[in-house]
Amino acid sequence: MKKLIFTAILFISMGTMAFAQQGDKKVKKTPEEKAQFATEELTKKLSLTADQKTKVQAINMESFKKVKDSNPKGEKKDKAAIKAAKDERDTKINAVLNDTQRKAYKEFKAEKKADKKDAKKKTE
Repeated sequence: MKKLIFTAILFISMGTMAFAQQGDKKVKKTPEEKAQFATEELTKKLSLTADQKTKVQAINMESFKKVKDSNPKGEKKDKAAIKAAKDERDTKINAVLNDTQRKAYKEFKAEKKADKKDAKKKTE
């Protein structure tokens, strides 16, 4: 009887540890980290100047903070607010870029959208 109880406790604890480790896969980034990553990505893709990089960094920071503020913890994401922030960010970034960079930015956004659709199809 003692062996049976010990074995049951062992299996339950192993199962608990396995589930506990799965929760660490997706780490939430801060708005500052998201803005930094997005700015670095655009700098590489669009060959931004130092002045443009500074402006884009500020635009990204403002946008990501706005999205975070529209989604307090535990509540459902406000998709309308997220879309509005994204559209506003795109408009401001386009104002900073020159014509060649605008075309490249448009292509970059199309690539990102296609990648997102492909990733969504793979998870379904």
